[in-house]
Amino acid sequence: MRTRLRGLRGRFLLIVIAIYVLVGVLSLVGFYRVAETIIRQLGGSYATQYANQQRGRITARVDRELVLTQKLVASPLLRNWANDESNTQLARESLEELESFRVLFADHSWFFVVGKSGDYYHNNAANEFGGREFRFVMDPSDRTMAWYFDVLKNVDDFNLHVDYDAQLDVTKIFINAIVKNNGAKIGIGGTGLDLSEFVRTLMHTTERGIENVLIDDQGYVQGISDRALMETIARTTDATKRPAMFAMMDRDSEQSTLRQILGRMRAGQIEDAQAQFTIRGQSRLAAISYMPELHWAAVVLVDPGEVIRLETFRPILFLMATALLLTILLVSWLLDRLVLTRLARLTDATRSVAAGQYDRRMTVDRDDEIGQLAHSFNAMTSTIGDYMQNLEHKVSERTDALQQANALLGESNRKVMDSIGYAQLIQSSILAKPDEIARFAGDHAVLWRPRDVVGGDFYTVHRDADGGALVAVADCTGHGVPGAFMTMASKAILDSATARHGLADPAALIGELHRGLRALLQSHDTNNADNGLDIALLYVAPARNRLVFAGAKLALWILAADGSISVVKGDRLSAGYRRIRDDVRYANHDVVAHPGERYILSSDGIFDQNGGEKGFAFGQTRVRDVLSSLIDRPLAQLFDALAVQLDEYRGDLPQRDDITLFGFSLDAGRAPPWSN
Repeated sequence: MRTRLRGLRGRFLLIVIAIYVLVGVLSLVGFYRVAETIIRQLGGSYATQYANQQRGRITARVDRELVLTQKLVASPLLRNWANDESNTQLARESLEELESFRVLFADHSWFFVVGKSGDYYHNNAANEFGGREFRFVMDPSDRTMAWYFDVLKNVDDFNLHVDYDAQLDVTKIFINAIVKNNGAKIGIGGTGLDLSEFVRTLMHTTERGIENVLIDDQGYVQGISDRALMETIARTTDATKRPAMFAMMDRDSEQSTLRQILGRMRAGQIEDAQAQFTIRGQSRLAAISYMPELHWAAVVLVDPGEVIRLETFRPILFLMATALLLTILLVSWLLDRLVLTRLARLTDATRSVAAGQYDRRMTVDRDDEIGQLAHSFNAMTSTIGDYMQNLEHKVSERTDALQQANALLGESNRKVMDSIGYAQLIQSSILAKPDEIARFAGDHAVLWRPRDVVGGDFYTVHRDADGGALVAVADCTGHGVPGAFMTMASKAILDSATARHGLADPAALIGELHRGLRALLQSHDTNNADNGLDIALLYVAPARNRLVFAGAKLALWILAADGSISVVKGDRLSAGYRRIRDDVRYANHDVVAHPGERYILSSDGIFDQNGGEKGFAFGQTRVRDVLSSLIDRPLAQLFDALAVQLDEYRGDLPQRDDITLFGFSLDAGRAPPWSN
């Protein structure tokens, strides 16, 4: 069993199970996210349609009553009666006409107020006041009658409001219309819709997850599914003291959103809107539908998860899981039959060949990729069989040839290393010897590190018959053997120049070296290469009180007795390169020698060595810091400290260039301060 699981078939089975679980989990997560999105979208559409339906139901019902009310107040008979209330004939006919409207009104009730007298006439659905329609006179001092005077003063055509009529002891949605005569207000007529019936038919809903709210365009609640709250609203005659929908909302930002929506609706910019509100701690999708003729808005609060339950989509999820499982099982069965079984036979045959049965052959039963593989296997076993017969002979021949090649390679390597060792000996011969340096210098030290066995840096000391000395440090193009040959050529040309011109003019010597190298390298150059060198020359006058420095891209460092460090820079041009003109002139720098001073000439190898965490160059700043921290030490100790710091900074990185530092002082007759 364990062997099977380790095989391709077992691994494939585990991979199939893992894929099924992974795809299943991802599909399940994706399904629920998509389902939630669909539920939110469907819930939003449902809420909008429901709100529009509410608006249509409210508008249709109110519009019918409003049209009848407007027709009532437009009656010429009622207008004449309002102007001549004492006319009994007009009164009788007007009351009959009002009774005809009572039959048409949905509430089967009407009221009529004569503006001149303030007489209030009314009859209800039970015809309770038939024959005695006059009820009372409107009294401005009675707060319960304030609605009449407000309407007469502030309303031009009609208005609607929810109110409790204390005289009639009823709570209704009243429709008030102005009776006019030549533009003058002469009375008010209208009807009402019973509030309980209105709430039951229009506001109350038995659908799960839905709550209806009716608000005016200022946000004050005019109707709500909650009957108790509705009664409280109806008994509040001051509309501004009724509960506002904002009080039902938990977040200030959402209250601001509702205010913006209502403002746009008042301005006629939109009639419908959707928003997400948190009502009494629960997130609800709100669909708002505006009724401009009533200045009201129907608000439907929907919990999408209750309206459209997630369980509705579970059959789809089950169908997807079943289809995925059947697909994976079918693919697995086909793969096992068409690939894995045949590969198992091929694997068994391969093991037989590995055991030495080179006559094993596979049956090629199909012309597909595995059939081609079986055909290639048969050809391979035949070839292996042929190879195995001659293998020992061929191995013996190749082993002898390899041993001979290794012997030749070892001999060649030995000759090359001998040549390089001899080149090192020759190069060492051109370098200044310690006793040559000691003849003119006091404290002195040299740090010379070729990158390879031999290198392109060299340092020399020339003496003249008057006791003067010329110190040279040069950095030639290249490393290894090519660089070493450049040092030989450069040293020979420098020797020739000093023999002809003396030592006192280092700048002229660099010019001669430049022209000599250009002539030498151009006459023998077959590869169009450009070679040269950087060099520093320092002439020490016989009296040792004056020095002359000239440099081609190299500088002179001066360590003063007081611990300060100064640098005399050379010219920016190198020497010997084809791109530099023959007539170029280098500059001399006169330096007054002071007691206790030490002088250092250096190639750029120590400055350019990379290292540290970011691989940056060691740089002149680090060299200056080491020299400053140990400036009272002998030059040998200074150079040793520099070498240690450089090695630690370089770490495991290879040496990048040849490194040369030549340092000396002229205080040969005076013991240094550290010698005690």
